[in-house]
Amino acid sequence: MFEIQREEDGTIVMRGRLDASRVARAAEVLDGVDRPSVVDLAGLDYISSMGLGLLIRTQKRLVSAGGPGLCLVNVTPHVHDVFRYAGFHQIFDIRKGPA
Repeated sequence: MFEIQREEDGTIVMRGRLDASRVARAAEVLDGVDRPSVVDLAGLDYISSMGLGLLIRTQKRLVSAGGPGLCLVNVTPHVHDVFRYAGFHQIFDIRKGPA
């Protein structure tokens, strides 16, 4: 199961497992992001390398346009470890709590 939605305040909320079979659905939302955004990962249980690649692609696009990019909030310990092991903690603004 994977859900992604954009809240009224612009926050992007992801829940479930972002794996290869769900990347196309996540790309539908993230490809439409055109300004710095908060991504709430409180409900994200798992992220695959393809999910990581999609977030990196979005981050690079936003930063190259002159913005700060994505702010990842409410990151669960497991997903936070994945970002840290991949070195992505140096690329994203990652916060374990709210923005």
